[in-house]
Amino acid sequence: MIAKYSKLIIAAGIASLFAAIALYIVFVKIPTDLATNISQGIKEAFNFMPQVRVEETVVIEQSTPIFEVATVARDLAVEYSWSHQWLGSTKTIALRGTFTAKAGFDLKEPFTLDIQKYPLKVYANMPAPKILSIQMNSYKVLQDESGWWNRISDSDRESAVQALQQIAREKAQNSGILAEARSTIEQRIKEIVERNGAMVEFKYPCQEK
Repeated sequence: MIAKYSKLIIAAGIASLFAAIALYIVFVKIPTDLATNISQGIKEAFNFMPQVRVEETVVIEQSTPIFEVATVARDLAVEYSWSHQWLGSTKTIALRGTFTAKAGFDLKEPFTLDIQKYPLKVYANMPAPKILSIQMNSYKVLQDESGWWNRISDSDRESAVQALQQIAREKAQNSGILAEARSTIEQRIKEIVERNGAMVEFKYPCQEK
């Protein structure tokens, strides 16, 4: 009888040990390994490491050697024309420019990954995508004509170039580049997370800038 009870105690002890190991694997090792792997994958893909939290406990601090990450670049062609009439004399400026717009994310804003232990899931808290830069590659003067007594000034030309740049920015904002920037980074992060056996859900601020 004593031997029988001893075997039951040993069996219960072994079962408890395996249960403890299983709980450790499910609730500690798997989430911790996931945090390490996805942060490393994001670092390799985008050259920065987001903050990673497991059930609100920070396990990896954010490391951002860069201040911005650009995920999309798009070339734009823009035209601008302006004229001014004074006492029947008209001056006209027309320009055509080529620009490269880059969109992505400002890493000075919060970028965190929250890992839910069970069921295993990642919540990516992302900053809103932004236009990071509008670079003017070149511009051509299509028309630069002064009136008889209404002459084009240097400030007129400077204002025209500034207006051309503003049109390029507005065109970039309306081109769908922000949605593409979001889609690009989401797809890459999703690949990294799913490769490590989890699902991901993306969250953004209510108001995009």
